[in-house]
Amino acid sequence: MRGSMQVVGQALVACVFAGALLLLSESLQAGEKSPLNRLRPLDSRPELDSGQALGRACVPGETVVMRENVGKDSSYWRGLHRGQFVVCTGNSRNGELLVADGPGRVWQLSRTQVNATRFFPAEWTAYDRDYLVWAYDRNTLIFRESLANSFEGNFFYLLLDDDGEGRLNGALLIDSGTGYANLRPYIAPLIGSSPLTVVNTHSHWDHFGGNRDLQSLPNVRFYGYQPDGRYEPFPQYPRYSVDALFDGEEESVHRELGIGKRRVTALKIPGHTGDSIALYDAREQLLFTSDTVCPCLLFIEDWSAYLQSAALLKRFVAENPVKWLLGGHLEMSRPKADNRQHEYFYFGSNSHRDEHALQLPLSYLALAEREVKRVLADADDQGPRYDARRIDKPFHDVPMVPVPFPGIPSYYRDDANRLVDILRQRHASDER
Repeated sequence: MRGSMQVVGQALVACVFAGALLLLSESLQAGEKSPLNRLRPLDSRPELDSGQALGRACVPGETVVMRENVGKDSSYWRGLHRGQFVVCTGNSRNGELLVADGPGRVWQLSRTQVNATRFFPAEWTAYDRDYLVWAYDRNTLIFRESLANSFEGNFFYLLLDDDGEGRLNGALLIDSGTGYANLRPYIAPLIGSSPLTVVNTHSHWDHFGGNRDLQSLPNVRFYGYQPDGRYEPFPQYPRYSVDALFDGEEESVHRELGIGKRRVTALKIPGHTGDSIALYDAREQLLFTSDTVCPCLLFIEDWSAYLQSAALLKRFVAENPVKWLLGGHLEMSRPKADNRQHEYFYFGSNSHRDEHALQLPLSYLALAEREVKRVLADADDQGPRYDARRIDKPFHDVPMVPVPFPGIPSYYRDDANRLVDILRQRHASDER
């Protein structure tokens, strides 16, 4: 009897495995990336379930939540249960979703069988995919690059506008990461032929590298890096320009973009780089500050311009409702319980445990401004100087200064020169 049950069980497992491979095969034939490895969701807290049916195509790598029970429990196959967090691996030809549970079993579900996530997960670390994707709400997606692909672990953002029934009116991609992993399979299944606007926040390579993966999409427009198949880490005008975003008006600091019916405002905020911009989403009241304000070292090209931009941002948030600031990196830990100080993650770290939260309250605009003023006041007559041409040759070709984010332990906060020495020693060690 036990032997007969074992044979039946093996046959059942074989059938299930074949079915899973068939679903993956369909996805791959459709040109989507469907990882065969074990996927896990980023979080499983009930309060992160939006209660909103996804109602659209998914982004591969996106965490979604089951809104109903699917399948039956048995010794050979475990069903999905309501409230369970699973990972979307792609979209089938008939418009349904392919999702994987924790052990890596693949299911085909309708778009109404899963909910979008919401708010922010407790952590952003996973090693089982190139991009982690989280829905702040159904139409506001947060991407995070895997640290295995990029030590920067960049964040970038996709804003959608739909008609309420899953048909898109338009999409806006804020930055595109390093491009180390092909971004097209993550964007194309979701937007189809609907218009896509790509806006890069500044001309550092780790924020526009994915543009070239999107240039062949049918209805795409770029503001920032203009890809043509080549890859230039430090492109000059006109290969990189946001002039068209502001209608070519040099004095203009604001510009409203229409993404369908969703209104997004662009603001010029030079300082980190001369072409840095921020973007404000009025619908969700989010201000995307990229590398100008984030839990990271604040690299600054132009001190005067940075302080003027900080003042502009403070005026803007005083006049517009903003829930959160969202930057481009997480380089700091959470405050430690014993001393309330942060730790700094070195470039090249392959894990960022106990990361600082991505979302920042508005108070951090003033904190960042105060920290920059403190470092500037402590500098000599020449001003703080970090010669990136000598220390960080692969990354930039103009002098910049790293400013420690508020709360970093004192041994990182002594002065800008000590930080420069730490970076110089690290690069000297790398060269050996």
